[in-house]
Amino acid sequence: MNAALLELIPALALFCLISTVTPGPNNILLAHSGANFGMRRTLPHVLGIRCGMTLLHIVILLGLGEIFRLWPVMHNVFTFIAAGYIVYMSAKIAFAKMHNSKNSLKPMTILQAAAFQAINPKSWASLMSASTLFTLTGDLFWPSAFLCIIAFNVATLPGTFMWITIGKLISSKLQDPTFHRYFNILMGVLLLTTLPMMFI
Repeated sequence: MNAALLELIPALALFCLISTVTPGPNNILLAHSGANFGMRRTLPHVLGIRCGMTLLHIVILLGLGEIFRLWPVMHNVFTFIAAGYIVYMSAKIAFAKMHNSKNSLKPMTILQAAAFQAINPKSWASLMSASTLFTLTGDLFWPSAFLCIIAFNVATLPGTFMWITIGKLISSKLQDPTFHRYFNILMGVLLLTTLPMMFI
């Protein structure tokens, strides 16, 4: 594998992992489903998320790819914009307030979970950020783009199954304001640590 691609892997894997571990619409629904329906009945939900996010990722890459190929300077512009969003998202996570969410009493199907990604702001934000921060210009654009797709389908699995497995435990502990505050601060700081790796 190209050396430039190898250098992307640590930061990319950490970004994907933290993107999945941090609280968001998918994780809230997965925790709810894991607590109420168990691992087996939540698997279609997991598969739907992966299918939906992969399709969304490809669509984003197809649109951005041509721009980056024609105007490499735009890649740098979007990189800094995406970095700014990560800083914003880190602060938003770190200082998020407590909230509750009530969902359907039936587990999501594959199609429902896949379709949900089209309106999930965190999916859009994560994939847009990854598509700008972790893609290379020129001939390495598509190899790095496919590396991003693979990473999102592999590195995100530990976080996904963590939320299913300990969903009820996390849900109950997040009702404690002190635990909730420190958990969010930790997740925000970890997400922020992906930035220095990209600019070394």
